[in-house]
Amino acid sequence: MFARKIIALGIIIISGVASIVTPPSSHANEAEENPGVGEFHYFRVTDPIGFVSAIDTHYASECAANWQRVSGANVLLAQLSGDQATHVIHVGYPNYKKMAEGRALFRSCGETASMIAAINNATDTDSYSNVIVEPVTQFNGAALQKYYVKTDVKIAAAQEAEYSKAFVAFLNDYTTSHGAGGGAGANFVNTSHHGINRVLFGNRDASHYVYFGGEDLDSLILNMKAMLSSEEYANFNKRVEAMRVVKNSALVEFLKFYPVERESK
Repeated sequence: MFARKIIALGIIIISGVASIVTPPSSHANEAEENPGVGEFHYFRVTDPIGFVSAIDTHYASECAANWQRVSGANVLLAQLSGDQATHVIHVGYPNYKKMAEGRALFRSCGETASMIAAINNATDTDSYSNVIVEPVTQFNGAALQKYYVKTDVKIAAAQEAEYSKAFVAFLNDYTTSHGAGGGAGANFVNTSHHGINRVLFGNRDASHYVYFGGEDLDSLILNMKAMLSSEEYANFNKRVEAMRVVKNSALVEFLKFYPVERESK
């Protein structure tokens, strides 16, 4: 139901795509193009009810409706496991021009100030952080999925293109090797929304996010375990070990969606 709802609203906001590599494989040929940009706001929530209520109240205001209508901003709330933060708000814009317009409108609202005050009362303010991300590449982005495994990595300077090329080649090799007879590995790669995001600002700890999505937690974890224990992944890891450091892996569960279009009453 979660993914179908997002499809019906016709948006993909976790990451757009600006492919920067020459496709080395059939998997790469399917990379999708979308120049979106997003902000991730990380919180350690101490009062979940108060936190969600603050976001809901802001969303119900005319100020928020105008901000989203003009800028095209779509908003998602997610819960995190395996991270210092407990929750993240993602704000996705179509492009940087719309982001600039949206940020100015957002700041101008009295309701925004009230929401920030309420959020401060419901969170550990010392733990707040935010980043701005833009896409490197993504696949199967027709719908946002309920669960994601997000891995924070630090890629060496000037090695993004080489890492991306190796990532796509690995997925193609894995799909080919595990696709015979409708293999589960190939099915996972062919249906999971996955890709790489560049952390453009706020990249002290991680320069990129690598992510894989799934509609149910059980199959996502089982498929990730199978992929990470495969020979293809071992080969990929050897190829990129000198150019990247894995910083953290977290489980993301999307809880609420705040779209531009309000439901008619």
